[in-house]
Amino acid sequence: MRNASGSSSALPRRRGPFLPGQGLIPPYLAGREEEQDRIQHLFDWLEDGLAPGCDLILCGPRGNGKTALMAWAVREARPRGIGTLKFMAADIRSEERLFRRLSVVPSWLKLLSAVNIAGVGVKTRDSPVGSIGDALAGRVRMRALVLAVDEAHTLAVEVGQLLLQAVQDLRSDQVPVMLLLAGTPDLPRHLNSMESSFWGRSEILPLGLLNPEDAADAIRIPIEAEGRSISEEALAQVVAESHGYPYFVQVWGKLLWKEMLDSTGPASLHEVARARPRFEKARNTYYQDRHGELKRAKLAFVAAKVASAFLDNERLTDREVDEASDWRWSRRGVRPAKML
Repeated sequence: MRNASGSSSALPRRRGPFLPGQGLIPPYLAGREEEQDRIQHLFDWLEDGLAPGCDLILCGPRGNGKTALMAWAVREARPRGIGTLKFMAADIRSEERLFRRLSVVPSWLKLLSAVNIAGVGVKTRDSPVGSIGDALAGRVRMRALVLAVDEAHTLAVEVGQLLLQAVQDLRSDQVPVMLLLAGTPDLPRHLNSMESSFWGRSEILPLGLLNPEDAADAIRIPIEAEGRSISEEALAQVVAESHGYPYFVQVWGKLLWKEMLDSTGPASLHEVARARPRFEKARNTYYQDRHGELKRAKLAFVAAKVASAFLDNERLTDREVDEASDWRWSRRGVRPAKML
């Protein structure tokens, strides 16, 4: 079924171009031009068969687009003849799993479970003992490789040590391989715990809030690409309420698109008002999830102190801080996105 313009099917038109919270590349990756340029520069080295000078670490709070930027990097690498291997840290929680993900083992070789290969040995149930370095080298022999690990702040220390050392050894031999890690702000501290000092030569790309212009482009450009428009007043209101937080920008875009389906003109303040209750519900649910994570990590007290310091017109009382374990962001009108 075609829409009135004949340019796209009815299903994509109803769904819209915005996909918040799915770790997918947004329709317009706004405000990340410097990071994209840096990634492309290192890919130039790999494309030429050279070892880049460093690995890359995408670092920032949840919802700031680390996974989306990593997905973009993986997509950009493939047409340039650069191999990619992307996985979550949870996929490689043991040496055995890391070996399996890195190696390409012929079926007949799986029977040789007692064979030992020089290097760091890993005994598996259905694959041979092998060296993590050898498995990685086997991948890179075919073509340059980017190893992309998401949620790297949860990477098991022993596994991380093996992975970092294997990549470092290969790069020391000018093998074209690069690590691309993504994680929350405590990722550098976590890497320090692996006692692999050379990781400090990696380049950290911090991802934070979007400025108002980039946040506006992230909403306006996808809408215009679908042949629709949004008024300046409506756009300014949505940008202000998103606080430049990439996840909230995408949530607003999705909800606004649904309201636009019932009209033919530009999205206006009327559509914004109709979508606002659903946005506030999504926002508060997100806050509660993050607050739950802080409580489980026993960091709610610290978060309350930080939030208090960042509030523009309000300070938490000592009693409120003491009761931080039961604190509710939304009930006090707090906007944690301001401090992300």
